[in-house]
Amino acid sequence: MKERIGLSTVYFVSKILKNSGNWYDLRRELDYFRVTNLELNNEIPLSWIKDIEKDVAKEEIKILSLHNFCPCIENIPKGKNNYNVYMLTSEDDSERNLGINFTKRTIDYAADLGAEIIIVHAGSVLTEPTGYELYKILLDYGKDSEIYSKYRKLLLESRHKNQNKYFNLILKSLDEIVTYAQNKNIVIGLETRFFPNEIPDFDEIEKILGAYNTKYLRYWHDFGHGAMLSKLGFAPGQEFYFSRYKKYLKGYHIHDLKGFVDHFAPGTGEIDFSIIEQNDLYAYILEVHSKEEKTVLKHSIDFVKNKIANNMIKSTN
Repeated sequence: MKERIGLSTVYFVSKILKNSGNWYDLRRELDYFRVTNLELNNEIPLSWIKDIEKDVAKEEIKILSLHNFCPCIENIPKGKNNYNVYMLTSEDDSERNLGINFTKRTIDYAADLGAEIIIVHAGSVLTEPTGYELYKILLDYGKDSEIYSKYRKLLLESRHKNQNKYFNLILKSLDEIVTYAQNKNIVIGLETRFFPNEIPDFDEIEKILGAYNTKYLRYWHDFGHGAMLSKLGFAPGQEFYFSRYKKYLKGYHIHDLKGFVDHFAPGTGEIDFSIIEQNDLYAYILEVHSKEEKTVLKHSIDFVKNKIANNMIKSTN
């Protein structure tokens, strides 16, 4: 199999930026891992892009994917972050249109850098409580607590009441985005989400992908998110994502889950990664956060390589 294992730059960027570093500081970090395939995450500064383009042209690195919005958006409004700054499900058309335009910008850079896909968060349903608020209750009081059960029920009721409005908004946004992506020969990767009010939930994946039925909109499975939603009863189980959505599957975000916290190095937590299948997937991206030691992440790269190799052997027997 052509080498398609890569690292998300999320492991490196915030620490490098904190120390006023640059792209070549990240390149030096990569030497330790012996990895040249990358996903550019949404913290990559615009000022780094020219140097990245040079390294791509020299075939010193390969950019497999970009995580929307990339390059990063500057001057993010207070109370927002890189992931929710301009929601594709916003009821405010000005915000939603900014989200569409910045997604188009990510598509443009993907095309320039030779990547085939951008990974997109498809927004959320407005709920009371929010997904984040429910998550804080989970961490503070536990899954089996009365208060968690109460607010879990409230969130699901609120999501059901409001879901049509926000589902229609994401379709409205994707109408424009998918057409633009197709013209640029770039795939939109619809990612498994973490919070239960986010789009898509387990069934909405089919509704969105089926509505377009195009190779330019595919499913991007996130192991940590799928495991978390399944563990909390918001999805039927990790294996069902693969059995139901295998035909749409383009690639993976691979990271592990410990308790109710994700983005640990694969093989160090509770997820069973034997389910990884080769199936001519475009990319296997380790999306591990900087809380992990470098030695642990390096071992996890070999761990994932072995899982893929084992499954390739099984598929030929």
